[in-house]
Amino acid sequence: MPTSRARRRLRAFALAAVVLASASCSTVPTGGSIFAARDTGGGDPLSQPYVRILAGPPKPNGSPLEIVVGFLTAAASFDDPLRTLAKQYLTGEAQRTWSPFDAVTIYDNGKPTIDTPRDDIQQAHVALTGTMLGELDRDGHYVPNAASAGSGLNKGFTLVKVSGQWRISSAPAGLLLSNDDFKRAYRSFDLYFAAYQSVGLVADQVRVPINPGEGLAKSLVHRLLAGPTTPLRGAVESAFGPNVDVNGVSVEGDTVVVDFTYGIVDSAQVSGYREALSAQLSWTLKPLTESRRIEVRVNGEQFPGGPFIIDPRDYERFDPDVLSSQPTTYYLQQGRLHRIDKDSDSPVTLGTGGQARQFTHLAVSNDEPPKMAALEKSGGVWVTGITSGNQWQRWIEGPGLTPPSWDRYGDVWSVSRQGPGKSQVIRAHEPSRQLPVSAPELESTDVKAFRVARDGARVAVISDDGRGEQVLVGSINRTNWVVENLHPLVPAEDGQRIVDIAWRDASTLLVLTDTKSDRELTPWSVTQGVRVETAKAAARIESITAGPDPISLLAGTAEGEVLVWDPQKPKWSTLVKSGAGAPVYPLG
Repeated sequence: MPTSRARRRLRAFALAAVVLASASCSTVPTGGSIFAARDTGGGDPLSQPYVRILAGPPKPNGSPLEIVVGFLTAAASFDDPLRTLAKQYLTGEAQRTWSPFDAVTIYDNGKPTIDTPRDDIQQAHVALTGTMLGELDRDGHYVPNAASAGSGLNKGFTLVKVSGQWRISSAPAGLLLSNDDFKRAYRSFDLYFAAYQSVGLVADQVRVPINPGEGLAKSLVHRLLAGPTTPLRGAVESAFGPNVDVNGVSVEGDTVVVDFTYGIVDSAQVSGYREALSAQLSWTLKPLTESRRIEVRVNGEQFPGGPFIIDPRDYERFDPDVLSSQPTTYYLQQGRLHRIDKDSDSPVTLGTGGQARQFTHLAVSNDEPPKMAALEKSGGVWVTGITSGNQWQRWIEGPGLTPPSWDRYGDVWSVSRQGPGKSQVIRAHEPSRQLPVSAPELESTDVKAFRVARDGARVAVISDDGRGEQVLVGSINRTNWVVENLHPLVPAEDGQRIVDIAWRDASTLLVLTDTKSDRELTPWSVTQGVRVETAKAAARIESITAGPDPISLLAGTAEGEVLVWDPQKPKWSTLVKSGAGAPVYPLG
């Protein structure tokens, strides 16, 4: 056993390590003490370590600069969710009007400056300048700043003297958090909502604020019950009704107990909803529960009719990524379909009636056996199967069609260019019954590619509105049949050409770009709106296809090669030497 002195030294060393590890890039002093802590709840294995800032009240006779810095420190302290201490730095009127829940602005390299007051004046102004990184909206959805390198932050504070002490009479709305304070105060989690017709789940990433008095698991369930973020509203469903709340989350042996109000009973009785809400809860809590069983209780009592137990293994089929761990790769070569699987590269017999046609841009459904869609050079999207007796049939016709894209529901999608800056989204579920889909934000653009994500809810689009090619991401509202919530993921830049896009997983899009200096392949998070990995060199690559890890990243070249990315070396290796069309996985 260590001695008391040794224990004190260990604690001092640990505290110093935490302080060093938590050192901020911002030049705004944090004030207050920083130390490691764990959620309240004793030995609760669902809790996670976090770094806490303890702020203090206003310093007597503090200068305007000290009052603003103290306010920023107190506002960054999540131990006080209502920011009661931060409000002590405000005048009475400002306390009534300022709300910490209006917005969250994240910045770096913050520096407060002041118009130095003379002793006889009663008002001062302090400006916080720095680099604005992004904002957190009311949904908890992180919205990065539009400029890739960030833009200037300039937030002003007005101070007046109250009973001889400086207090803030006007403060920017919401919270101003340095990047390090933001990382301390919020955790990133994926919420899961039911896809259309509850055929699977769709991931929706949010930032959940740490609330030591509530616990992270309860906070996460609270946020799940609040519903999806704005980009996915209309595209997903929640099996939890509006009258459901969570009382608490605890652990009993190997079981995680989630205690709800009685509204959960009404939700579970709706046809199909019990399975959907079980999948939502299981997948959302997975990072904390580590696949433990979950028991749903009602106001502390067993669920009416018998125990409501959720085994996460029963809901693996709801995986938003859809694909198996070893999907088959397909490509066209001299009019014949080839298949690459773990054992061989072999030709596959296609449907009849297409021998005289020239097909490009293959797309593969997730059916068993799969359907093949391809763009015919003289026009139209044609579809066939790979079993004997299948015919090539035209499903979509129109001018300037984009390469086809399948969704998980068996619909094939394309966009018709009906004139300069005029586009129409089209879907079809069977031959000669194409249906227009409303997409107001695309109607006055030129669309080069339209890719439905494997979860069936999101879309990625290469479009040009006259200011250059950009990548947009949005969602499909299948109740009203409209493509909506489109916003830039990769903005247009001078000299930039978007060569291809491909979904890697439920929230990551690969973007192949050509610039004045280079061609590169970059993974982007569609939920965070940022690059998530270093770009890969892609000098000769013309097309890409991908799947969730550990599925290999494949690419096609203009010379007809099929390449595979080897992350160990790291470099591209050749699978097919020549004559191949673009390789594709099912969906995506």
